[in-house]
Amino acid sequence: MRGTPITGKDTREKLLFLLKTRGQMTVDDLSRELDSSGVNVRRHLDSLERDGLVESIVQRRDRGRPVFLFSLTDQADGLFPQAYDVVSVEILQQVEEQFGREAVCAVLQGRAEKIIRRIKPHMDGKPLRKKVEEFSRIFNEMGYLTRVEADAKSDRLSVLVHHCPVLVIARDFPEVCDGDCTIGRESLDADVVRECALSEGASCCRFWIQP
Repeated sequence: MRGTPITGKDTREKLLFLLKTRGQMTVDDLSRELDSSGVNVRRHLDSLERDGLVESIVQRRDRGRPVFLFSLTDQADGLFPQAYDVVSVEILQQVEEQFGREAVCAVLQGRAEKIIRRIKPHMDGKPLRKKVEEFSRIFNEMGYLTRVEADAKSDRLSVLVHHCPVLVIARDFPEVCDGDCTIGRESLDADVVRECALSEGASCCRFWIQP
């Protein structure tokens, strides 16, 4: 039986939608659903595999040739709507209602300490500029969009954050931003001061760093 018709999307999006909603499918399954040739479907699947969004396994059968079963990778989940930030805010709100603001601060402090333990070893033995560059690189891997600037009039460096993956949380719980300062101070072994924040309506977060 044919599934619900899929309209308004290109072939690539339709393939992703089908694999998300139906699970593992063969080229023949996908061809029937899309009313398209196997050659065309396979061409798009090859492209999605190269992009790391689709993977395949061989299913051997008692009779006939084995077939390939296609499914989405974990990386493909990022293409679909997420609500992690909203859920996180709701959880912290529940913690506050049940145990008070101090409990929320303790949770966020624990988050900061965990990050410090993870990144501080990467800073050992490096001069401050190299530490800050490594700090920026690690935060980029965590989903932030950062860059490093040097102040020509002093020995200060600054880290600018143009995208914050916990921005929705920070708007309700600015203690997250305080935690970022703590992470910077402890991991860089330097003085870190936040000048402005995305959560307060600025165009970026800027952290000034100096020995």
